[in-house]
Order: sequence, then C-alpha cells, then structure tokens
Amino acid sequence: MKLPLSNKIHKLKRLWQERGVRRLFHLLFRHLTSQQRNRIASYKQWIDKNSLTKQDINNAHKQIDKWHLRPKFSVIIPVYNVDVKFLEKVIKSVLNQIYPNWELCIADDASSRPHISSILTHYSKLEPRIKVVFRTENGNILSASDSALELATGDYIVLLDHDDELAINALFENAKLINQHPEADFIYSDEDKIDTKGNRFAPCFKPDWSPEYFYSCMYTCHLGVYRTSIIREIGGFRSEYDGSQDYDLVLRVVEKTKNIYHIPKILYHWRTIPSSAASGSQAKPWAYTAGRKALEAMLERSLYPGRVEETPNPGIYRVRRDIVGEPLISIIIPSAGKKIDIPEGSLCLLENCIRSIEQLSTYGNFEIIVVDGYDIPESTLQKIATPKLQIVRCAEPFNFSMRINTGAAKAKGQFLLLLNDDTQVMTPDWLESMLELAQQTEIGAVGAKLLLPDNKIQHVGVILLEGDPCHAFYGFDSEHPGYYCSNIVTRNYLAVTAACLMIRQEVFHQLGGLDEAFPVNYNDVDFCLKAHQAGYRNVVTPYAQLIHYESASRQKGLRPGEWSQLNNKWNHYLKTLGGDPYYNRNLSHKAPNFDLF
Repeated sequence: MKLPLSNKIHKLKRLWQERGVRRLFHLLFRHLTSQQRNRIASYKQWIDKNSLTKQDINNAHKQIDKWHLRPKFSVIIPVYNVDVKFLEKVIKSVLNQIYPNWELCIADDASSRPHISSILTHYSKLEPRIKVVFRTENGNILSASDSALELATGDYIVLLDHDDELAINALFENAKLINQHPEADFIYSDEDKIDTKGNRFAPCFKPDWSPEYFYSCMYTCHLGVYRTSIIREIGGFRSEYDGSQDYDLVLRVVEKTKNIYHIPKILYHWRTIPSSAASGSQAKPWAYTAGRKALEAMLERSLYPGRVEETPNPGIYRVRRDIVGEPLISIIIPSAGKKIDIPEGSLCLLENCIRSIEQLSTYGNFEIIVVDGYDIPESTLQKIATPKLQIVRCAEPFNFSMRINTGAAKAKGQFLLLLNDDTQVMTPDWLESMLELAQQTEIGAVGAKLLLPDNKIQHVGVILLEGDPCHAFYGFDSEHPGYYCSNIVTRNYLAVTAACLMIRQEVFHQLGGLDEAFPVNYNDVDFCLKAHQAGYRNVVTPYAQLIHYESASRQKGLRPGEWSQLNNKWNHYLKTLGGDPYYNRNLSHKAPNFDLF
C-alpha cells in the first residue's frame, strides 16, 4: 500500500536530515532497483508458469486438423536498415508459427545496408510463403507498409515491426478465435517487451475492448489483426499520420465494425532498442503529435465532435466532447443531515456537499433534489434552501435505492446525478466532465474519481473479482497513475459507485432504477450490471474529482446475505462474460491492483 504524498515527503526529509544527500540518493536508488527486480522476478515466474510445452504444441496441431475454417494471415513487415540479428529473428518468429496458413509480405524501403537485400532474398527463396518487394526510393514506414499491403492475399492483415517477434502461438490463437467467432474483424492481444539479449519484461495485460480507454491511448497496440477487406475499404495507412499510423488505422477500423475481440495472452514481443518506441517516449516524439491529429480527425467524423487536450504524459490524451445544448442535470442527494468531526471542527455533510456544488461548479443548469427521511434538522434545511433545491420526503425506513428512485421520480432533468451527501466537489468542471460522456447514446453510468480526506483513492472504478466487487487501487495515492495510466485517463469499468454517478434519465428508467431489494450495499453494482447487460458501457472519468467522507453518513459493513444476493443474481451473467471484461484474467484476483501475484 502506498504512503500519502505528505507522509513520503516527511519521510524523505527525515532521511535527508539523518543521513545526508548522498546517502538519501543511495537509499532511493536501492529502493527503486529493488522494486524493479521484484517486478522482473514476478514476470519471470509468470513466464515459467505459462510457457507452452511440447504437449501444448502437439494439442494445437490436433486442434488445427479439426477446424472448419483455415483463415489465411498476411503478415506485413516494413523493413529499413534493421540489424541482421533482429531481421532474422523477426522472420524466424513467423517461420516458427504453429499455425501454417500464412504469408509473410515484406517491403524493404530502399535500405542502404547491403545485408538487407541478401537476407530477404535468401529467405524468399527458402520459403515460398515469403514475398518481398524492394522499393527503389526511400519513403517512410507508411510507404513501405503500403507496398507490403499490395502483396497481401490473406483474409486478415497482421502488423509486425521489423525488429520485434511473434510468440510461436500468435497466429494459432488468432485462427482459433476466428473459428469460434467467424465474424471477428479486429483482434488484439496482450504483449510484452524484449531487450536486445532476448530477455522479456514489462508485460501489458489489457482489458477487453474499452473505447474510452482507447481514445485516451493506443492501448491495443500489438498484436493487431485486421480483416483485409476492411483495411482495403478504409484505404490502408494515411501518410499525414506518420508515427501514429496504426492509431489512425484502428480509429477508422472500429468505426466500421463492432466485431472486436481481445485474446488475453502474450502473443507479441516488442523490442526495446534506442530507435524503437518501446524504449520510451523520447524515441519518437513526433508520434504523439500524429496521435493527437488522428484523434482530432476521429472527432471530426464523430456524432459527438470536440477537441483533444494535452496531458503531461506523452501518448496520453484527453478527448473532450462538445456538450449538446445545455441540458438540465438533476442532482439527487439522499441525506439525514448528519454531522461529523474533522480537525477543523464539526462539519454538516449535507451543507458542505451543497456548498461545494454551488460555489465551485462551472456548469450552472442543475437542480438539487434532497431526499429527506424526516430527519434532517430544520436549521440545516434553512441553510441549504435555494431556488435550485427542493426537498422530497420519504417516510420509509432508510433504503438508499428507494430514496434515489423517489428523488428520480421528481426530477425534471434529462440527466440524473446520484450523489452521496458525504462528498465534496474538488474540480470545478466536474459536471461537464461527466456530462460529455453521459450524453453519448452507447454510454450508461458515468463515475467520478473519489478521494478520501487524506488524499488517497477511494474510487476509480469497481472491478468484480470472482463476483466480489472491489474498488481498484483503494487506498493508493491520489496521483498514482494506475496500471498503464488507467487511473489518470477516462476508462471503462464494469461498475461505478453510486456515491457519484451520472446517467441519462431515460436510461435510468429503462433499467428500472435502483433495485430496492438492495437497500444499502451493491445497489450501484447491480444497476451498472443491468446497464452493461442492456448493451451500455460504463465509464469512470478521473477529471471529475470529489472528496468522499466514505460511509460517514451510514453504518459501515455488509448486511447478512447481501453478497450472496448479488452473486446469485449475476453469477450466470458474469460467467458468460468470462469474468470482468476490464480486468485481465492473467492478473491476480487477490486484490484489484493489477498485480501478477
């Protein structure tokens, strides 16, 4: 568990005072290298556990013999002045594939190194499935890729860089998926990095298709497999996006199909050399400008246009959608008007919550509906009274779902915002940040980033681990980037917390509101699962941030039977999904922190 930033600073200051600058830097270096060694050791364990055996390969060949479909893969490699050993390794990684129905289409972009021509000629004579074209003029990776594409006759296009490697089962796993899902148009897999000595590290275990995450970063990356007819239909690569040509390609592919599949296996090894993007953001800085241009072009084609904003992290983008009109947002707050003690004194949660909404919010078209169980003190009611606020009374014993539904029945807004009274707005454009997502017809529930009073993470999304709802990275520092930046970008999750949840009113009622059989806990998870089952995707935006005095307004803990009730209702659906689609099955189920073990 991570220490809060203030604690870290205090600890570093103490170490500096006790041991001096040199000793402090020595300790920091040891700590960082120790962490890196632990990560490498964990992944080596994972590789040992998941490596293919001879029996696995024999079984794969037997499976191939029984398949009805034998899709042909055209593996595309643009080549330019790559080292001999890496060129031979990438070619051999294709030659060694378990699955045999492939062709290797190589385009040399007028390399100046003499060994390139001889090696490519040698392998093309050795193996009839290898096709080579030698360009007479040097263009760029796009020109070479297009030349290689012209050679392709396969059902699917497979993109492979000239210094990387395919796992031996890469094409087999894709062909296997296509036999299970013949409609598949775009398939991506997990990947790792490989150094010049062949050591594998930095695995990237990805979620299933997550559009909002993809608009934040090109997370699908390698291995990408695309139906050839779609690549031809969209015109292949485009020269104006050199450096992020694959990002632009996929942005256009996913506009043509919903048949997108993810194989949660490491099928691609991305080489880290100084000239490769795998070595870091400094290798190809122009690529991030091209990535932004690709997103801007996507927005111009979209039903929800907008703009792309820079972030401090290269390759990470914030897509802002223009809000259609100025719709009314109904903020529904169940409350008992309770007070808590904080270092500064006594704090009335409801007064604090409403004060933060009214004083900070830059979006002004909202109404506030406070659902009162006849227990909010009169003095509090007088303090919160404004023209935008109405009180709705509910005489029934406390049932969060019932009170939200009661408030929703009185709401006039096109959008509903379910909000706990123990929250406090931190970011002025929180409503806009959620609204620009909630307005999109394919999106259901939109959640926010909630922080505990000590600035630790309370909520950045709910993950279901074997049916058990867990908050991702609970208790970590607020600035913790998360697994591959998942905590600092807009991202899809299976569920979000109703402590701050926005949804279109029509969708809320379509789903039947909150299930009142869940009076205290899991009503939000149940509601989000209903939305997902109905075909909507749920989203968390880290750009809407609130403090959450978690459970300060009600008793902590589960009531008897609540978990089994949720599990009995949704166990079958979660099994059909194969588990939480946004949490890779290779990651540990001990805690929702995206660790290997």
